[in-house]
Amino acid sequence: MEHLCIGSYVRVMTSCAISAERKFDPFCEKIFLSLCDEGAKVFSYKAADGFEVTYSPTNFSKIHSAAQNLPTEIMQMALRKDAHDIERYFIAEIIPALEEARKKNAVLALKNIIVKDKNIADTTQLGTLRNLTKKELMDKNEFILSEFLTDIFIYAVAKTDNTTDSSFTKSIKKNFYAVYSSMRDTITFYEVSRPKAVAAIPLTIKGSFNHVFTPISRETLSISANHDLQIFCLKFDDFDFDYHGLWRYLRNNIGYYVYSRVQINRYVIEEEIASLAYDAIAHIKKFIEKNKLQSENSLGELLLYIFLEQVLQAPKLMSKVELRNHNDLISSESSGIHLLTANTDVTFSQLILGVSMLNTSLTEAIDAAFADAQKLKSRKKDERSFVESSIFNGAFPSDICEQLESIILPSESVEKKPATAFGLFLGYTLGDISKSGKSINIYQRDAIAQIKNDILNNVPYIESKIAQYGLDGYSLYIYLLPFTDVDNDKKDIMNKLLQTEESKT
Repeated sequence: MEHLCIGSYVRVMTSCAISAERKFDPFCEKIFLSLCDEGAKVFSYKAADGFEVTYSPTNFSKIHSAAQNLPTEIMQMALRKDAHDIERYFIAEIIPALEEARKKNAVLALKNIIVKDKNIADTTQLGTLRNLTKKELMDKNEFILSEFLTDIFIYAVAKTDNTTDSSFTKSIKKNFYAVYSSMRDTITFYEVSRPKAVAAIPLTIKGSFNHVFTPISRETLSISANHDLQIFCLKFDDFDFDYHGLWRYLRNNIGYYVYSRVQINRYVIEEEIASLAYDAIAHIKKFIEKNKLQSENSLGELLLYIFLEQVLQAPKLMSKVELRNHNDLISSESSGIHLLTANTDVTFSQLILGVSMLNTSLTEAIDAAFADAQKLKSRKKDERSFVESSIFNGAFPSDICEQLESIILPSESVEKKPATAFGLFLGYTLGDISKSGKSINIYQRDAIAQIKNDILNNVPYIESKIAQYGLDGYSLYIYLLPFTDVDNDKKDIMNKLLQTEESKT
């Protein structure tokens, strides 16, 4: 019987490694070094008595042979260490040690073992970096390699019994990868081009982004600055997009979008968190009525907030609603302001000014969004002032306030202020795709192909706009999402969210 444990995990990974790494003991230690401090050359852990214990080749041999379980201290190391730090180690050390042609074999093998492991319930949460249950894994065929390998490693170390079914573990030989070679075309890897973010302050969004949105494609721009250009789609509901799932996600997060962290903390302290969404909806409705605004315009601003937090891992500083409530003489033009703190060769922070645009035509959405980005560029000092003043106006808890002050308003003797970057959310109407005579699977395949073409065909146009508005020196984070009919859909979604009238969604 197939069984996932740290022994079977190590054997699968070793089977898929390059020839120079295909020895169980050293590769096992190499994987375990992800749990140690940066730069560690030998794997060790601190025992309960306080002494440092160094693992020997004999220890590793017993692990990948399923002869013994890991000490509790090592299992706790996997739970205590920041999962993003473990992932960064995998990106730097483990993934390059895998044979390029066998990376998909590793994912397929681990997926198959988990799916067939009767000791793992369908509802078991496998993910740490990203929510993933066994049931969801069964139908999953798109993976971010570093996240999947990291999540399954953490789960295998911390949550499995290494001695169960040792015969299966030992049956995984160095040619085990070959079983899955004919299946490689059944999965795809979704690579993230953005710099790996380390959120300086907590993200605010609740719930699983991956339950609502599916990554379709990402493209590279011919600009020198950091950038991310990706297109997503909503989960399908047969021949339609799942707007009900989107509505539920928006409903669960609208309070975190509308209110500052200090205001949200008050709801928590007063045990009124259940009222958060209700009050946020009432707040937006009152604001729209007072200022004679179109409620559907708020959808793009909400989705910008979601994509910058969940895809870019850039936490919200101020949403559009908070900016609108500012009492300064100058009003903000931004659809939201976020903070990105990223780890690359040189660690940096960026203040992201947001633009959201929903338009039937993708080309027109691009036109309008970049025109707005250019306006923000010309008044970036004013936009920064809203964040700077909010730090001193009690919008953030004291501990977060201190962190933001050190990043956004550093002393002259320390680092520079964060650079300005731009985040763009573009929603548009997907072209007509025939349903006649097609099965659900074929229709969804054709829709995804069209969505991929939409982003690919518009890369040159996006680059022309970057050049036209002098944005080529800035970091740009651009996220696209198709709708069935954006003009009608945005009205229906917001009407249902704000409970203003009967909706079709």
